[in-house]
Amino acid sequence: MAKTPVSAKKQRSISAFFTPRSSAKPEVPPPVEKSPSDEPSATRKRLSEFQHASNGDSTKPPSPKRAKPTSKASSKATEKAPASKASKTKLTPLEKQFVELKSANPDKVLAIQVGYKFKFFGNDAVIASQLLNIMLIRGNLELDERTHDRFAYCSVPDNRLHIHLQRLLNHGMKVGVVKQTETAAIKSAESKSGLFERKITGVYTKATYMGDEMLTGDPSINRSNQVDESADGNSYIMAVNDADPKNTAIVAVQPVTGDIIYDVFADNSAKDELETRLAYLMPSEVLIISAASSVSHDASKLIKLRNPAASVQFRAQKKQSQVQADLESFFSSIDTDGKVSHLTEFYQLNYHAAVCSCINELVNYLAEFQLSNIFTIPSNMSSFTDSRKYMLLPANTLRALDIFEIEDNPSARKGTLLWLLNHTKTKNGSRLLQKWISRPLVIKSEIEERLNAVQTLRDGRFVHMLDVLKSTIQKIGKENIDLDRLLIKVHYSAEYMNDKIARRDVYLMLRGFSDILEVFQKFGEKGLAEFKAANVSPYLQSLFEKMSDLSKEPHVGDLLGSINSAAAMDVNNLSDQKMKFFNLNHEKFDSILSEQEQIAMTESELDEELRSIRSYLKRPQLQYVTNLKDTHLIEVRNGKSVDALPSDWLKISGTKSVSRFRPPEVARLHKELSYHQDKLLRACDECFNKFLKEIDSHYEYLHNIVSHASVFDCLLSLASVGADDQEYTKPKIVDEQVIDIKEGNHPILYALAQNTTYVPNDVDISHDQNRVMIITGPNMGGKSSYVKQVALSVIMAQIGAFIPCKSATLGVFDSVFIRMGASDNILRGKSTFMVEMAESANIINSFSSKSLVILDEIGRGTGTSDGIALAYSILRYMIESDDKPLTLFITHYPSLHVLENEFDNVKNFHMSFVETHRGQDKDWPEVVFLYKLVQGVISNSYGLNVAKLAGIPLDKLNFTT
Repeated sequence: MAKTPVSAKKQRSISAFFTPRSSAKPEVPPPVEKSPSDEPSATRKRLSEFQHASNGDSTKPPSPKRAKPTSKASSKATEKAPASKASKTKLTPLEKQFVELKSANPDKVLAIQVGYKFKFFGNDAVIASQLLNIMLIRGNLELDERTHDRFAYCSVPDNRLHIHLQRLLNHGMKVGVVKQTETAAIKSAESKSGLFERKITGVYTKATYMGDEMLTGDPSINRSNQVDESADGNSYIMAVNDADPKNTAIVAVQPVTGDIIYDVFADNSAKDELETRLAYLMPSEVLIISAASSVSHDASKLIKLRNPAASVQFRAQKKQSQVQADLESFFSSIDTDGKVSHLTEFYQLNYHAAVCSCINELVNYLAEFQLSNIFTIPSNMSSFTDSRKYMLLPANTLRALDIFEIEDNPSARKGTLLWLLNHTKTKNGSRLLQKWISRPLVIKSEIEERLNAVQTLRDGRFVHMLDVLKSTIQKIGKENIDLDRLLIKVHYSAEYMNDKIARRDVYLMLRGFSDILEVFQKFGEKGLAEFKAANVSPYLQSLFEKMSDLSKEPHVGDLLGSINSAAAMDVNNLSDQKMKFFNLNHEKFDSILSEQEQIAMTESELDEELRSIRSYLKRPQLQYVTNLKDTHLIEVRNGKSVDALPSDWLKISGTKSVSRFRPPEVARLHKELSYHQDKLLRACDECFNKFLKEIDSHYEYLHNIVSHASVFDCLLSLASVGADDQEYTKPKIVDEQVIDIKEGNHPILYALAQNTTYVPNDVDISHDQNRVMIITGPNMGGKSSYVKQVALSVIMAQIGAFIPCKSATLGVFDSVFIRMGASDNILRGKSTFMVEMAESANIINSFSSKSLVILDEIGRGTGTSDGIALAYSILRYMIESDDKPLTLFITHYPSLHVLENEFDNVKNFHMSFVETHRGQDKDWPEVVFLYKLVQGVISNSYGLNVAKLAGIPLDKLNFTT
């Protein structure tokens, strides 16, 4: 009987693996091992050893086993076998290895490399099969279970690991990737026996995964675009130390960019300050550090309310001596050149003890992800808020003004302030603009500097120079080059020698830096002199000068000159890319050259051997053939030619018409060639890691380039807001607390109202005049839109943006507080009225003389008499307060208008309307809203008219009246 070729067997097994699953759970028989063929015993033994080695399990083949019974469904994976059979079952070497790995890592789902697949075993296999929708082969689930003769398992192809890994991470899994750390060729050449060495090469969660496993995956995947960049993909990992409420501390790290944000603050029992920071940072993984005697469940509840998918872990507060010892141990363990040993002292001298405690817990937490060295870059530390430089917008203000997301539709971006202002071209620019929006400036000179820079860019002067800069930034953005992200990947990979960054991305990153610097090299001193002579924005002049100085350094050019650009961009053959990545004209690449020489010598010997075989077979045109991944094969037609071959020629594969062999000397040389090729790849990896260390040694220099380029991107973005609209005006910033806007528009609604006319309104409020505005008017008359327009105009001006109006004169505010809307918080045990009062109390306890306070319908959540009493008392407190904040107070209680008679700086206003009576229904006047703010007070809110517009039947309206 004709023997089935090995290639055909492989093809059938591959086809079986990729057979689509039906909607119903099919009966899946376990794999059946075929009996040995009738080949001569010596050849069969060598071929069996070769095939088994290629699978990566062991250098020796497994003993044959009889077929197992068919399983009806994966749910029967735990079905027990007879006790006599279970008692005789022994673990294979691979299963023993899995048990050891899983015992040491019970908190992870382990993906274990076995040949050209990654396998999941036991309970991990059940999880993976369900989440990935792949076939589960029944078997033992627990480590100590022996009801079957093998563990349950499922598998995925190694070149698709990245795709499946992301799916697991998106479901909140923590995954450990276990890889073979030696190749078959090196193992054979070094005469090692037994199982392949395997170890965990990467541990990932959603917040810590950076596309590491794409580097060895399918080349067809666009490696620059496949990493999940959703909110969670860019999320923070935060440590919260609330052991002392008076000194609550947070430290939040964003692994994908290297950002580290810290803060220390006093909080109240409702944890409003912590909630504000959670609203900005939205961490996906949180460590809560509490005193040993109590665990902060309130903080945990708050985190879960903000992000239900967040992982929360608790840590006991450590003594400062222990924190110091832990940090010293960490920094000394990675201090190879004496550059970071001082950092323990640096952090303890410059940061609060509670912050150092957070840093220590994050160092320990990030260790298994190989990300702890993020704290070796203290320049990436930034304060969450510095009241001397930035305005802090509370969580309620962010929500009420739709700063980053729409309150009723959190996934939407259109209609937010971020959507209006964000016209950046690069990802690092977009992140910086988001910081600018979240932290408006509070220093008058800095606001004016930014506004003047935007003015210069809007005026269109130095068109050629700015056009070149714009096109360079756009090019980086179009090529999806995230310089911040790639630079921090270099930092991680240089220290931990992991695969966080691809060679192609290193080249693109350096080329991106080079493109930016070339702009300033091109214009150089001449361009800078023109800038200064034209008396343009000093802020822009300073940026150009800094970038011009950076462009004079040779670092980027030297690094880029070491790379073979053609090889770097070749992602279709990763082995070739590794071997040809560097321009080998420097002694630092001697190890690569040495292995290349060994390979050349071996290939020469193979060529010489081929000439001998040609002579022996009398076939002068004979060439080596390659079949699948098998190289250096001699192909002979079946029949007498094969029968005449020496018996020691090893048959590798064949078809009906031909057979493919390796003669003994070719087999020896092929083995030697494979050994040196594997050694070459290792030498290339070692040189690449040294190259990354060289790049990382210039981290601060390169990070400065990214920072300045991002500022340019943000300024260009702000300059483009309303660039073609004459209604946008540069606000004048003054020292007094004043808001004087002529014909102002709601910035977001104005941008959305493309085919309709938006009604502009004036704003005139200051300490001396109209300091408190009491605003009444009909429902749907535009009261809330008006006060939001005022707040957004103030925030935009202090960000550095122009605003839609005829003219604007604004003071500088250090805070904007808003109490608006009605909502309960059942999960936190708070009613609608309780939420309203808690938010009002927070404002009363926090405002300053430079605050803008907006209160909307205070007292609406309780009875009328209580509501009026509360609204009157709170408003009167705002009026009489020594701090005297500018206040806009919306109410449906017309009786509050009497305060205008008591205080000179209190004025009543309402949104104007026209009331008409039509037809027989004179009891129900029609109301036409004019959306114009006018002075005076009205007593009718026309709520019943709104109910009628909403579709409530007229008979019910008549019944209620």
